[in-house]
Amino acid sequence: MKYRWIATALFALSAVARADVQVNFVKPETFVDIKDNQGFNDDKVLDDIKAHLVEQAQKYLPGRDVRINVTDVDLAGRVEPFGHSAVWVRVMRTVTLPSITLDYEVREGDKVVQQGKATMRDMNYQQGFNNYFSDDSLRYEKRMIDRWFQDQFRTTTASAAATP
Repeated sequence: MKYRWIATALFALSAVARADVQVNFVKPETFVDIKDNQGFNDDKVLDDIKAHLVEQAQKYLPGRDVRINVTDVDLAGRVEPFGHSAVWVRVMRTVTLPSITLDYEVREGDKVVQQGKATMRDMNYQQGFNNYFSDDSLRYEKRMIDRWFQDQFRTTTASAAATP
């Protein structure tokens, strides 16, 4: 019995090691909003979103190859000039909700097991509990991504875990 658990754990680790997650940004210069607090486009924002998408894909789709093509990003709030000196700040309003549009494909070997297009939006991004700290500039987007992965792939993960 003990060896069976060890074998299962090793198999799971080897499956995770073979997983490949690729995130591509399609024409990021046309995205609605990827501005930093100075009002300029910020590639680091895309790097952070990419890292979070990869992390969630590895969590919910272990051992599977995942391709995600992000076609638009609109961060929560708007970067606006503020005050007499026109300092740029991100202003959060209920109508400036975050959204991310993407295409995705999930493969097991050469077989496509799931694919689709999705537009994530969090219409109540300022309400409720957020696991991310207030100093995380992408806390609303990360929570939105987490929820999408849970809703989209929770059953996939549960069925994969139930298979011997």
